[in-house]
Amino acid sequence: MPDSFELLQANFFEHPFLRYADTRYFYPGVKEQRKVLSVANDFIYDNSDSSKNLGVFAGPSGGGKSMLAMKIAQTQYSVPDIGKIFGMYMNTNTLTEPRHFLMALIETLSLPSSRSNANRIDSIFERLQEGNDQLLIVLDGPPVDQEYLTLLLEWSVENNKKIKTIIFLQDINNVNSNIGELSQFLGLYVPFRQPSQAELIELLTYRMLSAGNLDPSAVISEEQLRDLTASHGTSISDCMNAAAELIDTKMFRKGNF
Repeated sequence: MPDSFELLQANFFEHPFLRYADTRYFYPGVKEQRKVLSVANDFIYDNSDSSKNLGVFAGPSGGGKSMLAMKIAQTQYSVPDIGKIFGMYMNTNTLTEPRHFLMALIETLSLPSSRSNANRIDSIFERLQEGNDQLLIVLDGPPVDQEYLTLLLEWSVENNKKIKTIIFLQDINNVNSNIGELSQFLGLYVPFRQPSQAELIELLTYRMLSAGNLDPSAVISEEQLRDLTASHGTSISDCMNAAAELIDTKMFRKGNF
């Protein structure tokens, strides 16, 4: 019978520690991540104060910010009195031009393309004025283009909070220095911590299970998981990379490459 490594090499299993641009392996077993999701959910549905339509979550490097940001943007939020909430995720660390930001919003709302940034802004406003639908902008990193985001949030203040923004930043002491004039819209600021070693072990085990490995200990033993998580400072990204390297090394030694 083929073992886990042979099945992985034959593409019967997904590699449990590769990074994907979606949340197929998201495991909300980390207490701080569950807190973030719960608070974000309340913020998204809260329309009480239109002037406060910006939320900031600050976490440490390797704490799972990107996965949380994608999860929030990809979640289908919808209630009868609000309509559909269109979520857009953007990694602003790689954003090069303001038009890319507006083009992503146009695509999210399925609007016709335009060469003019002014026309793009107008079409977004017109689309959201038509009904009860809302737009949720989730930025993974500092807001590089603050001019257009400010226009969107100013419009939202006068239009029943139809545009909300959530920004994920690295853990910082002064949030205002990273969001500048956008602080006028700040209605939520939540710091979150790294996961514990026990949470990391559970997370890595779950990813192996969800990838098809019914016996995770046959892939990475419990002792190896403890050693791996103890030596990487409870950083999710570092532990994921180390686990991936360990699996690749084991596959190489078995002659599967």
